[in-house]
Amino acid sequence: MLHRVRSLGSARLAGTLLAALVGAGCTQDHDLLGRDPPGATSTSGAGGGPGATSSSATTSGAGGGDVVEPPGPTKLTVVNGVADHDAVRFCFLAYPDGTGAGVDPWPSAAAGLAFARARVIEPLDAALPEGTSVRAHVVAGDLGATEGLDCAEILALAAEPAAPIVAAALPVVPAPVFAEEKSLLLVATGCLGGEGHTHASEKQGCGDAYTIDTPTAGLIAAAMSRRTGFDRVALQVAHASAATPVIDVHLTPGIEAASGVFLAHDLSYGAIAPFPPFTGLGRDSLGALEEATVETYAPADLQRTSSVPMREILANSNVPAAAVTNGLGYVLVAVGAAPGTEDGGFWHPLTYTLLLADP
Repeated sequence: MLHRVRSLGSARLAGTLLAALVGAGCTQDHDLLGRDPPGATSTSGAGGGPGATSSSATTSGAGGGDVVEPPGPTKLTVVNGVADHDAVRFCFLAYPDGTGAGVDPWPSAAAGLAFARARVIEPLDAALPEGTSVRAHVVAGDLGATEGLDCAEILALAAEPAAPIVAAALPVVPAPVFAEEKSLLLVATGCLGGEGHTHASEKQGCGDAYTIDTPTAGLIAAAMSRRTGFDRVALQVAHASAATPVIDVHLTPGIEAASGVFLAHDLSYGAIAPFPPFTGLGRDSLGALEEATVETYAPADLQRTSSVPMREILANSNVPAAAVTNGLGYVLVAVGAAPGTEDGGFWHPLTYTLLLADP
């Protein structure tokens, strides 16, 4: 038996789409979520992240002075960062009038999208309603119970007593986002809750606001940069761990005695950085990629808080080591529990998935 997840407040406006995507003067992008009208509800845009007391989604520019982001066709990559279930499905419904009747869940297979895995939705209308704002509902639990059901039936099942699944309505993504010539990233984050999803360290697994009665499911929406360097590997990091505080992210290449480099400083939940992407290393300088590691540090602190082998990251990813090459851009997406959180809980530990910035 699982408990149905309730909606948790409303997502605050992340600023205008223009400011969120092309504004100047900051090296981090934050999410692009819309404001619900008064009285509407959704899960927290902040996902109950560290220190979160409201469902806010802040904005900073994609800027950096005169830096120009290359245009390209609209692409959408979806990542499952829900930390307390092994897989999820999504119902992408038109907002505000979509009921889910006749709408198939995504992915089409009932097995769903596994934790820390990503998939590109192409074309967009294969899963998303056209020409409208979109509210995603994320579904987890016994996903076999959703096989053959449309989204209206799935959400009705989740609302029943002793339901085998849980579901949460995520913040609205405004229609103009899907018309931008950007490579878009959506990450479902936080924890959905369910029977037995309680633990003494649950806040380290799911975020400060988490209890079994106040789950922290949220949504990160951001634009991945298409900027690259001819003889360099372009890298960004997206922070989508609702339980993780502000961090510095460091990469140690797979070369013996290599000291490594910091990819992002002061990276906050919901942000993607740096912009322009880090291009300090060519492919040869990364060494044996499977032997590289990604570490986190508290800002202005030399104490390492986590280290994740790139071998594990590649296993989460659709990008093999052989596909990492000069002239292309990649994004590391951090998902799961806070760095250093003990094993043995109902959550997944901190890990990453590696994406093509321009799939």
